[in-house]
Amino acid sequence: MKRVSRNLSFHRPPSRNILRRAGFTLIELIAVMAIIMILAVALLPRVNAAFEQAQVTACSANLGKIYQGLLQYHGMKGRWPRHTGVGFFAALVADEIWEDTETSTKTLSCPSVESDFLTPQMDGLPMGEWYTDLSRVDGSWSAYAGRDTRNHPLRKFPASGKVVLVADDNDPEGNHRIKTNALYGDGSVRGIDIVDERDEGRADEEQEFVIVGPDARREELRALTLD
Repeated sequence: MKRVSRNLSFHRPPSRNILRRAGFTLIELIAVMAIIMILAVALLPRVNAAFEQAQVTACSANLGKIYQGLLQYHGMKGRWPRHTGVGFFAALVADEIWEDTETSTKTLSCPSVESDFLTPQMDGLPMGEWYTDLSRVDGSWSAYAGRDTRNHPLRKFPASGKVVLVADDNDPEGNHRIKTNALYGDGSVRGIDIVDERDEGRADEEQEFVIVGPDARREELRALTLD
């Protein structure tokens, strides 16, 4: 009887050296962490710039909505709001053009400034009730500056593209790092860059943001007030 020969192959377990290479060494882990940290530091300015640009865009959207509200106001009342400063645009809620909701309240302030730093929030007033009574409203109730209708009344509707209705108040540190958004009488929203203002002699080299209000170097911004 013939024997049948078989070639049997056995799986040899990996050597200890091979097992050791299955993971990272401490030096390799440190090197990877160092690379990640370098990339994070390099990308951080871009992330911050993108975040700030998103805030500028959201602010522009708010100002556009305010302009639409002012158009509604004039259509219903036949005139511009008679209130001044923050009251100029807060009249959209006080005079019942907009409902007194949290959404309306948020639209009436620059999204770059946390609401916790505004007076009504610190006083614990519910956001939907901020602008129902304009007798208590001043410049600390919003991060926008409104038209100074006492000293700079609006004489026609619609106003021209040279007239500013509402803008970032930039008080005390600036709503956006280098740009101030302004809503003009023709409905356009334009960003005023502090770098351009320095180049044109309307800002000092150490000045970090555009001044808004009676002390502004840009003429159209003097027609706004923070109060």
